[in-house]
Amino acid sequence: MPSRYTIEVRGDHLYAELLGREKADDMKAFLHALKEQCRAHGSPRILICIRNSRPVFKAEDYGLSGETRGYASELVTPACRIALLGDSSEHHHAHEYIELVARQQKVNVRAFRREEDALQWLREAPPG
Repeated sequence: MPSRYTIEVRGDHLYAELLGREKADDMKAFLHALKEQCRAHGSPRILICIRNSRPVFKAEDYGLSGETRGYASELVTPACRIALLGDSSEHHHAHEYIELVARQQKVNVRAFRREEDALQWLREAPPG
């Protein structure tokens, strides 16, 4: 199954869903499309939902690499708040690792198990 994604404005945030991710290139294409939508809508609050995909524990697949931000530096600004949500415990564990690496690189990311909690966190801070 090839990956596919949707990105839409939902009130005060962007909702971005990726389905069927298998490779790093799938994630990279998704994140670059998300960047364009963020610019078009001026929204620094993003809920990323990964479904029916292989869990990925490699920070490089999220645009983060080693001690630098990799291509993530092209995608996010300091005003961005990004909530990660997956449809399995494996995704959540992968997202917790991505959160750790991202925060070390000053990217404001948090992993969540429930969409309600993710939305509450996104709305806690004033928009950028």
